Formats: sequence, structure tokens, C-alpha cells
Amino acid sequence: MDIKSPKVFETSDKAHADLFNDMVKVLIENDSGLLDQIIGHIDDTKPHASAAEKKKWNESQLYKITADDGKYLISVPTDGSIFDAIKDKGTCTFIASPGVEDSPAPSNAYLRGIQTVGQDKIGTGFAVDTSGNAYYFYYNSNHISMTWTRLPTIAEQDKWNNAQLYKLTQDSGERKPLPKVLNGTDVLSLPPGRYYAAGQYLTNMPTTNDSGWFNIDVDTAVTRKDIHVCRSFDNLHWFGTVHTEGNFTGWKRVITDADAKLNWKYPTIGNGWKTYQSEVNNDYRVRVAKDALGTVTVKGAIAGGTLGDVPAFTLPEGCEPVAPFYNLGVASSTGGFKGPQYSRQYIATDGRFCIQSTSSNTEFIVVNCMFKAKEG
Repeated sequence: MDIKSPKVFETSDKAHADLFNDMVKVLIENDSGLLDQIIGHIDDTKPHASAAEKKKWNESQLYKITADDGKYLISVPTDGSIFDAIKDKGTCTFIASPGVEDSPAPSNAYLRGIQTVGQDKIGTGFAVDTSGNAYYFYYNSNHISMTWTRLPTIAEQDKWNNAQLYKLTQDSGERKPLPKVLNGTDVLSLPPGRYYAAGQYLTNMPTTNDSGWFNIDVDTAVTRKDIHVCRSFDNLHWFGTVHTEGNFTGWKRVITDADAKLNWKYPTIGNGWKTYQSEVNNDYRVRVAKDALGTVTVKGAIAGGTLGDVPAFTLPEGCEPVAPFYNLGVASSTGGFKGPQYSRQYIATDGRFCIQSTSSNTEFIVVNCMFKAKEG
């Protein structure tokens, strides 16, 4: 588009003609400038705002949730209240100084958070303090304060912290194998857990030089330790305690009803002695048994043998008395004596059972007695 120039105004009055022509010249110059701008706008390759874009801008949300520099929108001073500062706000960010009365943070920590509900006097949100603790909060229109809850809650944290992390099974769900105790290990030094020893010689065990299969359970409480040892082939069970300052109180064996049953053994009778035979055919054979507490029981009746320190019989191995043991036994009353007679019996620490003397003849001598066996 070109700007057309009008004809020069001519008249006999040159002064008025020049004045008019100068005004026309200025108008033409202004039109030329406007034309240059229009042409420049047409030739501008940058896109211009469409009607749709203008509508989007006009309908956009102008509410701020942060300050212009991206920091928190609301700052709550030490003497302020978070609830009062945000209860009539929509979604917003905030910071609370240390010591704010309704801040869940420690008294020396700042709290930064965001409110996520835009209804008047109804709010929920999250916050994190400078000690690293996280919280969520809520309040409703009928509330006069906000409710804070730590994430995770104290109950959940305590549950996790106090949980047992030891695996009972392998990741596949199969039974977790017990760790094997190595040869020469001091059982008293084992940490808490369950172990087994098979073919291993361990120290401080309830039995010595024993390479059987043992299951070992170790429990601790503060500075004390409880240890349970079970030997598989005979099901014997011992327990011991390592007390305060590492003092071991020794092994104790668990006694069961099976231990109360006596396993009778029948020693061979010698030196002329024989088993007494009664008219009612009772079994008077000499028998010996030791219970789980080490008490030896001897029963029977014999007759006709040699008196003195020669043995009528010898006790089975492990049934020898702790010290020489003397027993007063009943003897027969045959021969005109009134009432039962007695016999003096001597049991040596090597197991010899001797009939030293009797007040009557030797029709029969009762050898019933009980004593404590020496520890073997």
C-alpha cells in the first residue's frame, strides 16, 4: 500500500498556500509512519494470541499458593497460631517459627507445610519440621484447633522398632536352616539365636568329650543369658544361666517322668550266697537301680554265704556310694529267737556289698537300702 500525495495548493496568496501545504506534508509523514508499523506488524512471524488463548488467560486462577519468589505464602510468628493463620485460606504454603503454640514440631524446630483444601474453615494438609519429622493435619468447621498426627504414628514406629527381624524361614518359605556351631566353640559365648552341633567338640558343654547331635537355644536379657542344650539321641535336656558380669551358674538337667522309672540290674551273687527262696515263691533276687537324681536302691534277700568283708555281690558300675556305707538289715528269727534279728552290712566305695555279721543264723538276710551314688 502506497501513500498518495495530494496536489500542491496554489493561490495568489502564497503565505496561506505554504501554511496549508506544510500541514498536508505533516499528515503525509504521519501516514507513512503508521504504514511502516502496519507493514512491520504484518511481517511479524511470531504467533499472535488467538481467541481461545485469550479466553484461557481471562478464565485462569489468579490465587497464589506461594509468594512471588516461590517461598511460603504465610509466615506464622512465634506468638501466632497456625490454625488462626490458615483457617480462612484455601490451598496455601506456610512456615511456623519455633515455639508456635499449635506446632507439632520440637520447640527448637521450624515447620513448613501446605494446606490442600480450599473450603472455609475446613482444612487438611502436610508439614515437615527441620528435625526431619513429618505430619498431617485436619480440622473441620466446628473445630477450634487443628489435629496433628506424626507420620508414621508413634504406635507404628514403636511396632516396627520393636519387631523381631530374624527370619524364621528362607525367602522361599522353606524352613530356615540353623547355623552350625564350629568345632572348639565356647557355648557360653554364643550370641542370641538357635544353633546345632553335630560331630563337634564344644567347650563348656553339660557333657564332656561328646560329639553327638545337640540343639542349642540362646536367649539374652540385658546382661544375662539363658542357654538350653538338648542332645538328640537320648532326648536329655540341660539349661544354664550366665548371670550378671558373665558369671556362669552351671548346668542343670531337666528331669522328666521317664527319669523316675528305675532300670533294675541284677548283680551276680558270690562267696556262697544264694537268693533266698520262700514258701510263697516271691522273687527275692538282688536288684539294683539308680534314679536320675543319683539315688541308688538295693532290694533282695540272700542266704547261706560267707560273713565278713568279702562281697556277697558287687554293685553295677555307677552305683557306688559316695563314702563307705553301713546298713542294718533284717535277718531271720529261726532258731528259737523271738522277733526279727539284724545283720550288719557294709557297702564299699568300690561297689562291694558285704554281710559283716548277723545276730541270727543265715537262713536269710534282707539287703534293702538306699544311698546316694558318687558322681561319675
